[in-house]
Amino acid sequence: MLRLVPLGLSWPLSLRRPNILRPDAAPPLFDQSALNYESLEDCCDPSSSSCSAMSLYSFNSERDTATFVHNANGRKFNKLNPLYKLPSDQPEFSRHDKQHELLKSALGGHLYPAPELVESVLSNIPNRRKAILDLGSGSGAWCIEMANKFEHADVVGVDLVANASRPTPSNCRFEFDDINLGLSHYYNQFDLVHSRAVVNGIDDFTRYVEDIVGCLRPGGVAILVEGDWRPYREDKVTPYPLAGLGGNEGSWWGRICFEAFELMKKRGSSIDGGDEVEKGLHHPLLRDNQTASYFVPLGPWAIGDTEDYTADLKKQGQLMAENAKEFTGALSHLFEDAGLQSEVVSSWLDNVNADLENDKIHQYVKYRYAWGIKKTSEVAE
Repeated sequence: MLRLVPLGLSWPLSLRRPNILRPDAAPPLFDQSALNYESLEDCCDPSSSSCSAMSLYSFNSERDTATFVHNANGRKFNKLNPLYKLPSDQPEFSRHDKQHELLKSALGGHLYPAPELVESVLSNIPNRRKAILDLGSGSGAWCIEMANKFEHADVVGVDLVANASRPTPSNCRFEFDDINLGLSHYYNQFDLVHSRAVVNGIDDFTRYVEDIVGCLRPGGVAILVEGDWRPYREDKVTPYPLAGLGGNEGSWWGRICFEAFELMKKRGSSIDGGDEVEKGLHHPLLRDNQTASYFVPLGPWAIGDTEDYTADLKKQGQLMAENAKEFTGALSHLFEDAGLQSEVVSSWLDNVNADLENDKIHQYVKYRYAWGIKKTSEVAE
């Protein structure tokens, strides 16, 4: 496949036009022909029935940024998916990197749960190149590290707005797309499909899981990761009470996440898909379904049973606190778009920051993982 080097960027991006480029049968993933266009409007005529399914487009940061993002409240937001109200800019990509690092630490330095399973599935086999798909690639950190770790595999990251700020290995590429429009063009092409923290932008979680399973080759592994908006007490069982609803204590982090959850749900988001992840991927074409939860301290307060473990917990806690502060700040656009007064939103953010600086408030944030293996037969066992 011809690899496009976009003007002004350090690595290739590709674009599949939403709503238009959705054929029943797409060409093979890594054998597509690249088509360069002088402008986005030239890439496909909506009135034509002969649109290319997977045209690759040379992205120019100066010319094309306005096609994918718009500015609001001093931040950049995607134009493709109205459900996803978090920013798509460098400060947000920096937050993604912190989340990536804290989860990697929580996984014992791994990029995925069940490392023996994943590494077995991705093991190098002569004459058969492995393929990895990351849905909601964010900053691109996970894709790039996977591409470096598995040089014999091709890695594709898909996001509403891909990060164009870092060099990318030759076996890694990123695509602009709204995955709500379907993934049939990727069916039966990947050995691993990874999805992390995307449900707030998904309109139909059940269909999304169907698409993920469809993208897998037989024997491939699906991994979904979603956070829990509820903070937990030190017992990792009892949810922390929400602030501002009465009582002598409460979590402002939990309160602002609850308010965002409710707004996203009303807008049509499958934000509660995270609870489904915790239950496991119960799909008729998946076997050996497993789940796991990882609790990350919200702040550098936790102490482990060894010095090394304590250092890991403090690292996770510090990154989680920074992530939480930046995440709640990024929600301002969602709240103000819903009609909340800016003074109220500012007050909530101040209260969250005060909680995060209070070392006597001990909260955990839970991340839920689910994974399963696609059966070798298309007939449910």
